[in-house]
Amino acid sequence: MGDFEVSFRSTMRNRTFTNGKIERDIAAYEHDVASAIADSGKDAWVHNLQGSIRHPTPYYWTRIGKREISPTLYEIHDHGIVYGPWLEGTGSRNSPVTIFPGYHALERAKATTKAKRTNIARRILRRYRSAGRLT
Repeated sequence: MGDFEVSFRSTMRNRTFTNGKIERDIAAYEHDVASAIADSGKDAWVHNLQGSIRHPTPYYWTRIGKREISPTLYEIHDHGIVYGPWLEGTGSRNSPVTIFPGYHALERAKATTKAKRTNIARRILRRYRSAGRLT
């Protein structure tokens, strides 16, 4: 099945007495970062497919979506489309049964997303700080 999960947790240092505002801001920040990372993963998966498929029909990549499991955990999935594993190259009908090895678009999207996650978190943190939150 074509899917992967994105999870994000942050660590607060130098904790001081608060009225609960900082905890709410941290929870909102973690949610926004996890959502942005999931969006990045979804976009990378679609981009990889669009660049790989020789005779594209957009049905498969229009079915790729994200689902919130918890505020800091998202699943990026293809809605269980039956030929998803074949396109990825993990299905039972891939090479050596046939000559088609698969596109490995999901695998490449995971690596791309992993490389971008720190920059995504920093960008969102800058946005929060410029709004006077998490300072």
